[in-house]
Amino acid sequence: MFENCHKISRRCFVRQLATVGVFFAIGGLPRPAFANVPTVAIDATKLEGNEFEVTVNIFHKGNNIFHYVDRVVLFADGEEVKVWKYSRRRRPESEKFSVKTKVSVTQETVLSSVANCNLHGENKDKGRLVLSPGSASK
Repeated sequence: MFENCHKISRRCFVRQLATVGVFFAIGGLPRPAFANVPTVAIDATKLEGNEFEVTVNIFHKGNNIFHYVDRVVLFADGEEVKVWKYSRRRRPESEKFSVKTKVSVTQETVLSSVANCNLHGENKDKGRLVLSPGSASK
């Protein structure tokens, strides 16, 4: 590309500088995010007494042996309640899937959840749902 630049001349230097600048400019352009972290949404159905059936809905683009959700965790007031683990051989059935568990609450409780992609990490928005023992889910 710069074969004709045997001597360092102003013209040659400017050409090299422009070429390097173009590569940096292209590399710095905004690109669509190809990395896909899972998203979660939490829902709950009141059962008898203070018990709720909690459903964590997960969406993660890409579900194959190389790229999948490897863990979903449900928290109640920041404490781990339930963990679902997946592996390359036993991964979620599709890009959209749900997990369920029962939770008993004796006071107002904040539920949150994390889903982890084996390549791109955890979701930033952990989902949030507030449960009260005497009422339906909020």
